[in-house]
Amino acid sequence: MEIQNEEKFIKGVESLINPMEVSDLLFFQKLKGLLPSPVMKRLLLRASKKTPYIGFVIDPYSLFLFFRLSDIEYAKSLLPDRYELSKTRLFTDDEPDYYMGIGNLNTRASTFWGTRQEAYLIATDKNTGLLSFIFLDILSNTIIALPKKGIADPNCKRAIFTISSKGGVFLDIEEKKTNRRLSLNGSIKRGKTRKLDQRLWLMGNTSIGHCKRFADGDDIPFSVIFDPAEVIEALDIPPEDIHITENTLFPGLAHPEISSAICFPFAQHYIADSPGCYTSLKDRNGLVSKYNEIANYEVFKTFSARTIVKQLLIGIAVSALITVLLILIL
Repeated sequence: MEIQNEEKFIKGVESLINPMEVSDLLFFQKLKGLLPSPVMKRLLLRASKKTPYIGFVIDPYSLFLFFRLSDIEYAKSLLPDRYELSKTRLFTDDEPDYYMGIGNLNTRASTFWGTRQEAYLIATDKNTGLLSFIFLDILSNTIIALPKKGIADPNCKRAIFTISSKGGVFLDIEEKKTNRRLSLNGSIKRGKTRKLDQRLWLMGNTSIGHCKRFADGDDIPFSVIFDPAEVIEALDIPPEDIHITENTLFPGLAHPEISSAICFPFAQHYIADSPGCYTSLKDRNGLVSKYNEIANYEVFKTFSARTIVKQLLIGIAVSALITVLLILIL
């Protein structure tokens, strides 16, 4: 089975991203504290049922760093019971090993826009048998979706990630609350194109889960739907070309030396499951079939900034009404 209507899918995803709507959401996000967290989460899940997808784009030159795990038992303790820590290949001709990954992205979506740093473990979903990326951490200068909180505030005091015209890499991301930080510089100029392991990069992206800290009870994974061509190959950057100046993200979990640095020098277009939704995909054909189905939609409609703002306004209005009624009764 092959991809159809690639142009329509890409234009559809791009058309979902409205900078003005995202800016409105960032404004209303500051009012979120007026709502009890369970109420906000319930409103978002209700909205997800009506619009079960989110469109987003990862801009060119996303950079993924992988470190071999040094404390396997520590890593296992971070996973919900649903998952089993697993060895994986990164490229097709690698020897499998246990890794922690750190993805550094400039991304824009129908619900957020900014820089994100995502830390992962790689595990097997015991319910489906799929290799899975498991979020350990998300640092960002824009809003973050999490199972327990629904929508979380930006959490960085700085979030800088860019690549220069000379191929220079500049990254400095620091969490506001804890001062945990990853800072580095380097170059992607000597990167060579290599084939990626499809069990991880293709099917792993259809099974994305959360560590115990983020999971809400029995973790429900989510899928992203995309053209498999976007993860067939990437640039293999010599690890010695990336120079870490500070890394205090997860002391003791992994070896400090970069094992592999992988760069995608093109934009990647995705449709992801909305919070609480899960598109079950068993293989490549299932992914391509869902891609073609979405590409053929007459109208692309997804979970958007407008959806969340609407829920915020409803929740605030309900809270205000309850407050007024209590004052009148008392």
